[in-house]
Amino acid sequence: MKITPLFLSLGLMSLLGMPLTADDKADVQAAIKGYVHGFYLGDASLLEKHVHTSMRKIGWYRGAGDKAYKGPYSMTQKSAMEFAPGWGSKFDPGKDGHMVITIFEIMDKVASAKVEAHWGVDFFHLAKSEEGQWQIYNIIWQSHSDGKLK
Repeated sequence: MKITPLFLSLGLMSLLGMPLTADDKADVQAAIKGYVHGFYLGDASLLEKHVHTSMRKIGWYRGAGDKAYKGPYSMTQKSAMEFAPGWGSKFDPGKDGHMVITIFEIMDKVASAKVEAHWGVDFFHLAKSEEGQWQIYNIIWQSHSDGKLK
């Protein structure tokens, strides 16, 4: 049986998935920015939009004077939405607060990334809904190694 270039191309496409668009990268970044701004601005509606209802966040905190990390602390979407307004008003880094996003990989349905934020470093797993919206499902984090806010 002869394998024609067309069938070979179709086979490779099915293995590799469809190519990603610039929109996917922008949408993953927007989900992470929305999450960070949810805390920075104390805006729970941003968390509701960009964080899936089944999100789980777990992490460890160490203050500037602490020798050891405390935790793990866990958070759900609901508890994040309740926590954000108080955090935003207490620390108030504003819309232009420290935020460096690194995207590790984006596939058809899932992505992984990290953000260096005011409070520390968060690592993310995101998924793309049937409607095409990227949302955060899992977060693992720690405060900055020196315990200082950025």
